[in-house]
Amino acid sequence: MLIDEIKSKFPPVHWGTKEGKCRIAFDLDETLGTAITDSNSIIGFNIRSGCVELLNELKQHYQLVLWTASQRSYLDKILSFGLNQYFSETYSWDEIPETWKDIRIIKVEYLIDDNLHQLEFAAAHQLEHHYIIIPAYGCKEDNHDPLLWTTIIKHVLL
Repeated sequence: MLIDEIKSKFPPVHWGTKEGKCRIAFDLDETLGTAITDSNSIIGFNIRSGCVELLNELKQHYQLVLWTASQRSYLDKILSFGLNQYFSETYSWDEIPETWKDIRIIKVEYLIDDNLHQLEFAAAHQLEHHYIIIPAYGCKEDNHDPLLWTTIIKHVLL
């Protein structure tokens, strides 16, 4: 079964530390949704199916962090459309200009991303079990089952 295979690849989650809740990082674009633009500017953010419910549920157990390879100005604009309420910290390329999202930099237990590139770099450092790779928003798997991404995350983290 797919879910049992997913669970077996990840270490158990530690439900808190002396400092508080464990930290989970999310990528932004194609992981949580996509920007809505007109010809000149960003006018909104299309949040993918199940996102709000998932973030509300995870927020009860984890400190949520948002980490994007985009510039800070883009991130701040996207956050202004409502995502800011879910994340206690946010990071952009302007603060962390790295070729891959090394979870040790921001001290999170997991990174949730749609990009296999992250997993490839993580494996080189024996961190692959801390990277949850989900189908990208709008890809074939997502179109077939728009909530598959939430199912994967819930089976690992909840």
